[in-house]
Amino acid sequence: MATHTQGSMLDILKKKMRQAKEEMENARDSAEEAEKRHALEIKRREDAEAEVAALNRRIQLLEEDLERTEERLKSATSKLEEACAAADESERVRKSLENRFSMDDARVDQLEEQLKQARQVAEEAEIKYDEVREIERCLAHHFNIHSLFHPKIFSRTS
Repeated sequence: MATHTQGSMLDILKKKMRQAKEEMENARDSAEEAEKRHALEIKRREDAEAEVAALNRRIQLLEEDLERTEERLKSATSKLEEACAAADESERVRKSLENRFSMDDARVDQLEEQLKQARQVAEEAEIKYDEVREIERCLAHHFNIHSLFHPKIFSRTS
C-alpha cells in the first residue's frame, strides 16, 4: 500500500501542481489584462490632461482675443461718437448756411425787384424826356428859337 499511497500522493501533487500552474497562468493572464487596462487608463488620463491643457490654452487665447476685440470696440465707439459729433456740427453749419442762403435769396429777389422798378422808372423818365424834347423842338421850330430850356440843365448825356 505504500506504493499505492505514494502513487496517489504523487497524483495529488501533480494535480496540485497543475492547479497551481493553471492558477498561475490565470493570475498571469489577469495581471496582463490589468496591466493593459492600467496602460489604457494612463493613456486616457494623459489624453484627457492634454485635452484640458489645450482647452485651457484655447480659453486663454479666446480671453486675449476678447480683450483685443473689446479694445477695438471701445476705439470704434469713440470714433463713432466723434463722427456723430462732427456730423451734428456739419448739419448745424449746413442749416445755418441754408438759412443764410435763403435770406440772401430773399435779399437778391428784393434787389432784383427794386432794379426792375428803377429801370421802369428810368424808361418812363426817358420817354417823358424824349416827349419834352420833341415838344421843345416843335415849339422852337414853331417860334423859330433854338431852345426853350437852358442847354446845360436839360442836355441829354446818354
